[in-house]
Amino acid sequence: MNAASAIRTRLLAALLAVCGGGAHALGADITYENFKTPDAVNWVQLCGTWDNDHQGVYRVIHAEQFAQSFLYVQWMKRDAEGSLQAAHTVSIAELDNDHAEIGLSELTCRATPRGIVVTAKASSGHDDKLRRVTIEVGPRPGQYLFRAQRTR
Repeated sequence: MNAASAIRTRLLAALLAVCGGGAHALGADITYENFKTPDAVNWVQLCGTWDNDHQGVYRVIHAEQFAQSFLYVQWMKRDAEGSLQAAHTVSIAELDNDHAEIGLSELTCRATPRGIVVTAKASSGHDDKLRRVTIEVGPRPGQYLFRAQRTR
């Protein structure tokens, strides 16, 4: 490698080191870990039971950040001291990425024999169509079915 080529290689490496750290992929998933600060969380609901003994409960968490909604469901279980702990957390992939631009309102949660059903009114930053979102959760940890229905 000649001197000019070595300098170009070093300059390129330095440029990538300086600029590469801030790059984000389009549609990157936003995990629940991003919402450790409570100011983004604006709705938490315990709803329904899970496991064979119906000792676990579902917890639904709604947060707003980047001008959009994020929704997470947790399978909660009591520890030896009786405190609820998250046994499993699932991110609703259809909503929880940084380019979904979906805002949820009128959230509800109801228990069913197989898990829970979360419903909400959804508006999109990509179009002016309103939708009704239904998310059927459970019974196995991580299991959910997402449906969006156009309302107008």
